[in-house]
Amino acid sequence: MKKYITLLSIVALFFMGIQSSVAQDAHKQRPEAIAKQQTYDIHKLVDLTGDQQGEVFKVLVEQQTNLSGIEKNTKSIATAQEAKLAVLENTNKRLKAILTPEQYKIYQESLEKEKK
Repeated sequence: MKKYITLLSIVALFFMGIQSSVAQDAHKQRPEAIAKQQTYDIHKLVDLTGDQQGEVFKVLVEQQTNLSGIEKNTKSIATAQEAKLAVLENTNKRLKAILTPEQYKIYQESLEKEKK
């Protein structure tokens, strides 16, 4: 009986460890997955063309890659915030070049609503 309890305890601990690992992986998604979701959200918002979707996706993948690199490599919070702000400004400039003026205006309005 004691062997069965020990075995069940080990199995339970094993599954708890796997669950914890999966939760951590879900929290740290790949840049491509995040960019894909963001591209889809922008598409729903402003109805992107096929070419625009591809361009926006590339910009957002680069943004997410840069942001994750900043988080990993920057020790100072102030430096990290400055670097993130620079990445976001660059992304906005590039999106402005891809989107039509009407689409960009709608996109900016949605960002303002999110801030509030």
